[in-house]
Amino acid sequence: MSGRPSLEQYKKNIEARDFKAYKCAKCGAVIAPPVGVCYSCGGTQMEWTGVSGKGKLVSYTVIHVAPEQFQDEAPYYIGIVELEEGTRITVRLTGLDPQRPAEVKIGMPMVLDYDTGKSGRTYLAFRPA
Repeated sequence: MSGRPSLEQYKKNIEARDFKAYKCAKCGAVIAPPVGVCYSCGGTQMEWTGVSGKGKLVSYTVIHVAPEQFQDEAPYYIGIVELEEGTRITVRLTGLDPQRPAEVKIGMPMVLDYDTGKSGRTYLAFRPA
């Protein structure tokens, strides 16, 4: 799987529960979701790469009033996780009670997970390690 970054392939990988990021061939920066230019050096030679699936929680919120297509899933967490590889991604958070946000701590270790919503769609997710 190489070539230009593709959000379509990124989403297909998540649906297949096979999360991958893009890696810059010039400087080695890991990027997700894929874009056409490296955030670090401006390089355009990118390739798919696996990730450790480990990270830490940087930020989060509880969604109580969701967009129409997600209303049946509320409340749920959305968070930003910084991967060991250095990139930050927006994900669903699993394994946490949305009614008890005081138990969630910034900096807590997280591991890769997936969440299947009531719609049947698979989301990229992380849960406490």
